[in-house]
Amino acid sequence: MQGWEAFKNGSIPIGAVITDEIGNIISTGRNRIYENDSLNPKIAHAETECLSKLDLAKYPNVRNYTLYTCMEPCPMCFGTFIMSNFRRLKIAAKDSYCGAVYFRDLDPYIKSKNIQVEFGPGILQFVQLTLQSYFEIKACGGKINHIVELFYQDCPDAVETAKEFYRDKYLDYCAQRNIEFRDVFNAIISNVK
Repeated sequence: MQGWEAFKNGSIPIGAVITDEIGNIISTGRNRIYENDSLNPKIAHAETECLSKLDLAKYPNVRNYTLYTCMEPCPMCFGTFIMSNFRRLKIAAKDSYCGAVYFRDLDPYIKSKNIQVEFGPGILQFVQLTLQSYFEIKACGGKINHIVELFYQDCPDAVETAKEFYRDKYLDYCAQRNIEFRDVFNAIISNVK
C-alpha cells in the first residue's frame, strides 16, 4: 500500500513497514525521491524513511522487529537497516538493478550480525515488478530501459503485464481516480499466467 501511495505521488513505487514482535505495524515509509516536499530527495527511500520515523523511545527492541519492504534494498537502505541494528528483513521482490542484500554474505561485519533475509512468494514479486516496470517504462516515454531488462530476467510476465498496462495507461488511470491498492493488486494478479 505504501508503494502505491508513492506511485500516486510520482515516486518509484516502493514502500516499507516495520512490525513489532507480534506483528503490529509500528512505522511506515514510502519512496519520495521525486516529490517536492522532500528536503533531500536523493535519500528519500522507503526503507530509510521507515527506519528514521521509528520512535526508539517507544519501540527500543529493534532486534525483535521486522522490516518489510516491497523491493530488495539498495546499498544505502541495506546499510541503514544494518546500522539500525535490525536482524529481520522480509522482501517482496528481488532487485537485480541495485539490490544489496548480497553484502550480507560478503562483508565480515554484516555477516557477524546474523541477519535473516526472506524473499516473499512469487506473487508479491510479480506485483512489485509490474508496478516498478510500469514506472520505469513511463519515465522513459514508453521505451524499455536497462532496468526493465533486468526485471525481465527475474519475472518476464511482470514486465509483459507492465507493458500491456502502459499501452492502456491503466495504472495512471487508477492513480488519477485514487483507486485503492487492493483493486490494483487484484487487477495485476489477474494477469498471472
